[in-house]
Amino acid sequence: MKYELVILCVSVALMVNTGPALRSQQIPSEGEKSQQTSAQMENVQKTAANSSNEQNITAISEAERRLPPDRTLEDHVAEALTNNAALRARRARYEAARMQAPQAAALPDLKIGFGYFAAPVETRLGPQRATLSVSQSFPWFGTLGAEEDAALARARQVYQDYADARNRLVYELRDTWYRMWVLERSIAVTGEHLRIVGTLRDLALLRYESGKSTFSDVLRLDMQREELRTTLRTLEDSREPLRQEFSRHLGSELSEPLLLPDTLVLPGDLPETDELRGHLSDRNPRLRGLEEEQVFWESKTSAARRMGYPSFTVGVTYTAIGPRDDMDLPDNGRDAILPQVGISIPLFGSRYGAMEEQARLQREAARLQRRDVEQQLHTVLSERLRDVTDAERRFGLHTRLAELAETTYGVVLKEYSAGSARIDDVLAVERDLLRYTLAREEARADLNRAYDYLMYLTAQEKE
Repeated sequence: MKYELVILCVSVALMVNTGPALRSQQIPSEGEKSQQTSAQMENVQKTAANSSNEQNITAISEAERRLPPDRTLEDHVAEALTNNAALRARRARYEAARMQAPQAAALPDLKIGFGYFAAPVETRLGPQRATLSVSQSFPWFGTLGAEEDAALARARQVYQDYADARNRLVYELRDTWYRMWVLERSIAVTGEHLRIVGTLRDLALLRYESGKSTFSDVLRLDMQREELRTTLRTLEDSREPLRQEFSRHLGSELSEPLLLPDTLVLPGDLPETDELRGHLSDRNPRLRGLEEEQVFWESKTSAARRMGYPSFTVGVTYTAIGPRDDMDLPDNGRDAILPQVGISIPLFGSRYGAMEEQARLQREAARLQRRDVEQQLHTVLSERLRDVTDAERRFGLHTRLAELAETTYGVVLKEYSAGSARIDDVLAVERDLLRYTLAREEARADLNRAYDYLMYLTAQEKE
């Protein structure tokens, strides 16, 4: 870190400038003063060596963290779409709903009857032995087609529920990814500032030993260091819950450490607001599902109306007749074939009228619900557009503030080493630098998160 290099340089300069002050005390002998100065310079060299090692470790860690991940976010998205249990359940419900259409379009079952005469009934041509009958019922024209249309519309509605769940899963997985990235960045930045405070403590201790400051400066830095250590432990403890949440979205346990990118790429420009609103109205699965519900109830209305019309039955009865033994007749023992046609008239048609009215009211309810949901989604769209603008504004602001805090930190550190600034000033700027850096990374994640939610609302894939 360049902050540590500045601190070390200032520390060396401080030791050189404090030589006259040490000689002016005239307490130790010349040999003791020489040994004391040598010991202090040796401490400074050790501090420089330790800081250099920390920088090398940081450089190695940064290099490792910048290695290209084995699996990208899109790879995890593809895995979640394949393995997530909740999504697979919704897919199974859709496949089950599709199987309703063949059932609705099928004719009533064919009726076959067989009768055997225990005591044969005598006829002119002979005794009746047995009968076999076959009949098939046919509803009014268009009834089965309307029922099939209703079943298909219901299946399409279930599919839209599945599509909405799929899009939400993609958004939630990315949201968890962003929170994990922010957490890792917070751990890294907090660790860097912990090392900075440790180096500051060494500087404050040197100033105290040279009589340039009070021991309270060292204690204040100790307090800040303990606070940062506690914050760092809390951040590290937050890794496992997020890892478990990510695994739940994936539908499988993570078998290896998750490698996160060094930085998040900022999303591109959004389409125009009117275009986004058009996409929302046309593509959002929740709205399309309610449209399919209207089609379902419209088909049920047509089916209920046709159910109030007559239905027909066509059949044939075959009767086996035995020959007569007491006389010889033309066609003796000839079997009988009886074609049949029947009609079923719904005399009590009020039931079907009520069914038709019920379906009509349900269709109207679905239409009104769609309008209400569309208004709600447009409100959410406006809020997310505001979030995008706010995140862009916060990212630019905290980027500038972090740069200013970095410059201010170098200046106030030099002032502190010269005795014109207090340790409180150094700590205040150090806290500001930490806060602005973390806020910048949080704004970066918020910008991606708000952009992804807009893609979820408008059913578009992130480019």
